[in-house]
Amino acid sequence: MSEPTDTTEDDVSSDELLPWLEFGCWTALVLAPILYYVNGPSVSSDQAVVRTGLVVLAAVGAIALRVVNWRRGSS
Repeated sequence: MSEPTDTTEDDVSSDELLPWLEFGCWTALVLAPILYYVNGPSVSSDQAVVRTGLVVLAAVGAIALRVVNWRRGSS
């Protein structure tokens, strides 16, 4: 009979997740002007609202997560 193998859980802690979320927000913010250049200007007001919302959401998320990660790292 074979011995049971030890299993390790692959849970991701908030200490590992928050820096990656911040990286994703900064990446989205940096890529937004490049994608605007490639795709051209908005063709409808709906598209303009969605693009603006995504940029604002990425900026707010990046700044908020930078502050959170900075505060968590300094304590």
